[in-house]
Amino acid sequence: MNIFREIGLLTLRCIQGALRNPIFIFMGVITPVIYLAFFTPLLGSLAAKGTLGTDNVLTLFIPGMLPIIAFSTGLFTGFGMIDEVRSGVLERLRVSPANRFSILAGPVLFDTCSVFFQSLLFILISLPFGFRGSFVGLLLLFVLLALLTIITSSFGSALGVILKSEDRYAPVVHGINLPVLLLSGTLLPMSLAPTWLNIVAHFNPVFYVVEASRALALGNITSIQVLYAFLVLIPFAVLTMYWATSVFRKVVT
Repeated sequence: MNIFREIGLLTLRCIQGALRNPIFIFMGVITPVIYLAFFTPLLGSLAAKGTLGTDNVLTLFIPGMLPIIAFSTGLFTGFGMIDEVRSGVLERLRVSPANRFSILAGPVLFDTCSVFFQSLLFILISLPFGFRGSFVGLLLLFVLLALLTIITSSFGSALGVILKSEDRYAPVVHGINLPVLLLSGTLLPMSLAPTWLNIVAHFNPVFYVVEASRALALGNITSIQVLYAFLVLIPFAVLTMYWATSVFRKVVT
């Protein structure tokens, strides 16, 4: 079977499963909306003092939250993959002629589509709050979100297959999620942080996506932050998918 057809069928399977329980599609937007409603008002005083470099905090906050939607959605895919292992779905795929890369790429493509939907929904919700962004910049931002989702979804899926238990997977997820959130500058720009913390943040790939997101939302397509983000994410995505595919080939043999 053609590999693209395999990926399409496996993606469609994930979509059908999500439509049977659509609440999970909207779950990724709930936390950003809570931050939008209850956290952004706290930034008003910082904006008034000129600390943030802008009077409209939403131009910093909304683009900063979009990478977190992509990061969390992809990372939590591992829980679903653990259920696939437990229910015997991967065992049934083992005896099928499906390419092992397709078995990974189907769920990853679904996660990417889910992130696009959630991000678009979050942007639409933020419009009444006063957010305005560059249309072209946001389109390019979606490419970065796709790359970030590919990284986290591939990593989460492979790790779920390796650990095979929510009890072992959950501590890893939460142990990664919180430091990445704090060191990405999604809540507050890392320019406000002390020098040592700013240096540490540069080892966090999500930091580059957040910085590029804010530049793109303002329409600064040629910003150096955008270049840095692509230079970090593209090789990271290739290496992660290569590693995850090798994991699936060993487990689904």
